[in-house]
Amino acid sequence: MSIEFRNVTKNFSGFTALDSISFKIEKGTACGYIGPNGAGKTTTARIIVGLENADSGSVIIGDGADGTDLRATQRQIGYVPDSPKLYESLTPRETIAMAAMLRKYDVAKAMRRLEVLSEILRFSDYLKKPIGGLSKGNRQKVILSLAFLFKPSILILDEPTDGLDLQAVISLKQLIKHFTAHNGTVFYSSHLLDIVEGLCSEVYFINHGQIAGHFRKEEFEGKRGYLEEALSESIGTTTDHKVIDEFFDDAD
Repeated sequence: MSIEFRNVTKNFSGFTALDSISFKIEKGTACGYIGPNGAGKTTTARIIVGLENADSGSVIIGDGADGTDLRATQRQIGYVPDSPKLYESLTPRETIAMAAMLRKYDVAKAMRRLEVLSEILRFSDYLKKPIGGLSKGNRQKVILSLAFLFKPSILILDEPTDGLDLQAVISLKQLIKHFTAHNGTVFYSSHLLDIVEGLCSEVYFINHGQIAGHFRKEEFEGKRGYLEEALSESIGTTTDHKVIDEFFDDAD
């Protein structure tokens, strides 16, 4: 399933979070979505999954000619939010069971899939422990399991490696690569350029609610630092070295 935004605008109390943005992510591809804090990344993700509505423009998921089929396709989306919330008194197993029941999904099958995912992400020892007592990284693994568990066609990942250990990051990258190899579509919002470079076939830069750049893999593949330099040029991320020197040279 593809994802397309056509001239999408979103305002919050007079603040324009998205300013007539347009992009398209083809089926079976992973797309990086990069920008500074407050650029509009999370707002874009929340619109795709239906937690926010665009004020104008069209959001098209799948093969529809307009946005009318958006709600019908959102059940096929796995989502990792930037600030996930979980019931802290429940264990990961109980959380997955509750989600399965809400989705009318076979609970026993969900438990089997959780066992596999917990092995892949390396948190099987924590499945019966209350989430309130888990580390940030293990909580993130529960959220990732929820995103992958119900066989989505699309993954919306907003800083999905937040808190993860190195082994889990490697496993997540492998999961994403297999997902796209099986025609899954990935929207990957992150600040980590190196991961985006390795996973994504195209990258959009967003700044002040506007698309500030678009790069395909053939432009940056094998070119270490290419996206960092392009990002600096597109949205002005470079700090004047004189300012840094002044900071360290300043003596009390």
